[in-house]
Amino acid sequence: MFQLQSLLAGLPLLALASAAAIEPRQSAAQVVRISSLENIAVRPNGQILATNMNSNNLYAVDPEKKTSSTAIQVTGASGLSGIGEYAPDVFAVIGGKGIYKVDFTGAAPKSSLIKTISDANNLNGLAVLDNSTLLVADAGKGSVYRFDVATGAYSEALKDATMAPSGGIPFGIDGIKVKDGVVWYTNIFKNSLHKVAIDPATAKATGAVTTLWTNLMGDDLCFGPNGKLYVATNGKNSLVEVDPANPKPVQVGSVTGSTSCAFGRTDKDKNVAYVSAGAGVFAVTIKL
Repeated sequence: MFQLQSLLAGLPLLALASAAAIEPRQSAAQVVRISSLENIAVRPNGQILATNMNSNNLYAVDPEKKTSSTAIQVTGASGLSGIGEYAPDVFAVIGGKGIYKVDFTGAAPKSSLIKTISDANNLNGLAVLDNSTLLVADAGKGSVYRFDVATGAYSEALKDATMAPSGGIPFGIDGIKVKDGVVWYTNIFKNSLHKVAIDPATAKATGAVTTLWTNLMGDDLCFGPNGKLYVATNGKNSLVEVDPANPKPVQVGSVTGSTSCAFGRTDKDKNVAYVSAGAGVFAVTIKL
């Protein structure tokens, strides 16, 4: 989600004072400085892709050389948010109400609009269900769309009170990821983390929503190679680790204005969680 640092004083509904008490283990190492990053993903070659809601530049970050550049400008989008790889080196990116395809398999990257979700309110989080299906979170409506990347067909698959917007900025469900038939998601202004089992074909809920916490801000999230969930906490300036078997958050890194995370994909950095934030991309080494 957007950076909250300048907004905290005016949003008492954030209930920051009641956030879970967690002590930092380490300060994250800055990889590159880019302002106001929103979401990140990692390519098969190890390069990091980063989005910004105020720009249509999709940034490429080399974590070894600690350099950044514009990988591609996504034509038609005024800003970019959620991103996910649904085929080898092919990514879906949210740009406003549009879902764009960014393809790195050729000599140069190419972008194209798959479909505009015209009835959307405020798209933000994105999760890959399978190689042809996305789950797209509408933070303004408090719902999740099932989106077919081949046809552009979409429909509302999930809607629940725990996804509903609230606060001075009408923003609800934020981060979303799916693993082993379970959707995990945050509601940033309700300081909450939730999960719900879904049907793998329809993405409809097959059971009740489980709430894991209601006292810690959560933005976007990612799964590590150890099977644990990692949540960027935005205004709480950290990355926390969640064991699905014991959902108490444990802080593993201190990152100011953390918005999302993704793990490295090479032998050198498979235990590194890369975190996007207000001041760039940071690296947190995780003990696996």
